[in-house]
Amino acid sequence: MNNRKKRVLLAATGLLCAVSIASAQTFVYAAPSTKDLEKKTSDLKDDLHSMNSDLASLSKKLDKTSGKIEKMSEQVEKAKLDLAAAKLNEEAQFKSMKERIKFMYEGGSVSLFEILLTSENMADFLNKAEYVSNISDYDRNMLDKFQTAREEVAKKESGLKKQQADLASMQSSLNEQKSNLSDKISNTSSKLSDYNAQLKKAKAAEEAMRTARNNDVSGNTGKQSSGNGGGTSNSGKKFNANTSDVALLAGILECEAGATYEGMLAVGTVIMNRVESSRFPNTISGVVYQSGQFAPTWNGALNRVLGRGPSSSAYSAAKAVLGGARHNRVRNCYFFWAAFTGHAGINVGGNVFW
Repeated sequence: MNNRKKRVLLAATGLLCAVSIASAQTFVYAAPSTKDLEKKTSDLKDDLHSMNSDLASLSKKLDKTSGKIEKMSEQVEKAKLDLAAAKLNEEAQFKSMKERIKFMYEGGSVSLFEILLTSENMADFLNKAEYVSNISDYDRNMLDKFQTAREEVAKKESGLKKQQADLASMQSSLNEQKSNLSDKISNTSSKLSDYNAQLKKAKAAEEAMRTARNNDVSGNTGKQSSGNGGGTSNSGKKFNANTSDVALLAGILECEAGATYEGMLAVGTVIMNRVESSRFPNTISGVVYQSGQFAPTWNGALNRVLGRGPSSSAYSAAKAVLGGARHNRVRNCYFFWAAFTGHAGINVGGNVFW
């Protein structure tokens, strides 16, 4: 074979390998990386810190405004009392003035005519007449002062009421801002808690994947040999899984087999048999969530386990299965039920397989 043909063959082989790899990875669902989750949680923490600072500032403004409103209410109340007092004073002065005028000019015991007759001379008369005039001028002046005072108090009361209304409007606006900000803080805290939970799971799953890569799978599973002569082998295909696959597989293994490592390995073998079979979906999530297959997916058990995070033994079993470990006794099984159902099959870890 000449060099040109060799180059063509090598190029074609490389292309086929690339296509095969791409095809093999199309069913793997992308999941947020630990780095992405850490950045998101860091951003949410910064947002939360900023919003809490804003909330503290709003609370101070609200307290200050409430103090002003309280003080302004006292001033408005005093202005109302002052206005009432001014009105009473004005009315009393006006009443007194009328009485004096009536006394002097409208039938009282003294009249201008009587003043004239009782005067000893013109100088005496003019003095008495000036006294009457002075009384009238005094009444007019005092009445003008009382009216002016009342108008000023009324104007002050109106201004205070306007300030009070403005402060009340400001208080309402601050309360609304505080309520909206509190809701935003609550939502952000909830998101932060969710991302922290995701980050915890992602880190646990990545740790499990690192352990799977670094450990000798056959050596690890060999320690978990079947008590009834089952045993494990590294006869399965390795699965190119992401952290979501590891977490989901560990969760369903814990739900279906409890804490028994051998039972989890058996259930994992069935799941991987289905993934590799053309009769079932070719992804872990597709197999686990296939309608009517795994009860924990619809009775809430799987969500509860995923919510708190699967156990370390479940992660260990999951990464072993993904690394190619299989339970020999159920190597060719595709179904299982709980042993108490009495169904015929191979009994492993509380389940019967067939």
